[in-house]
Amino acid sequence: MLKGGVALKMLLKKPKKFENGPPGFWVRYRLFLCVVLGVLVLDQASKFWVVDHLSEGFKGLSGFSEKAKKFIKDDTKVGPRGYHYAPKAAVEVSASYLRFNYAENTGAAFSLFADWPEQTRRWFFNIISILAIGAILYFQSKLPKVASGRELWIRLGLPLVLGGALGNYMDRLTRGFVVDFIQAHWQNRLFWPSFNVADMAISVGMVCLILDAFVRKESKRL
Repeated sequence: MLKGGVALKMLLKKPKKFENGPPGFWVRYRLFLCVVLGVLVLDQASKFWVVDHLSEGFKGLSGFSEKAKKFIKDDTKVGPRGYHYAPKAAVEVSASYLRFNYAENTGAAFSLFADWPEQTRRWFFNIISILAIGAILYFQSKLPKVASGRELWIRLGLPLVLGGALGNYMDRLTRGFVVDFIQAHWQNRLFWPSFNVADMAISVGMVCLILDAFVRKESKRL
């Protein structure tokens, strides 16, 4: 935890002097790019593992390259059980609270809008995704060129939301549905809608943006 905090401070550390003018692209966007790519890699890698181990999506495929090709582009139709890929047995992380269970989501985060007609969903998510990506990039471009601790929460929140949005959008483009697998519950009585790493990144990112609104507002008063 200490090492992570030191690394984050180094990314946000204000350079003492820029001899050749304002900071370059990498200096200005390194934290943003690292977080976005980190979320994307973790999200897609976890979904690949889920399709491979918790479903029959890669049934009959042995090599990584064959599985990767199907993962990147697949048009498998919905089967008789209502799934594109038939689920396998779930992995119990905590018998009373948490399990990994293959699920498919044709809606937004936490299965929102899943009952909309397919064509309506497709247009809606395409428009929303493009607008969201454009808005995030716009707000990122408006941040000061030299990072400071004052913008810590927004500099974390924007790439987290973008990485999560891109992760789920990639699912919709390649398969037409989002792979969910994290199922939180209370002793199998109360269930939270299934979600994935991208959903978590979006949720944490939104919390960071809310914190930023309060932190920067208070700092202006001081």
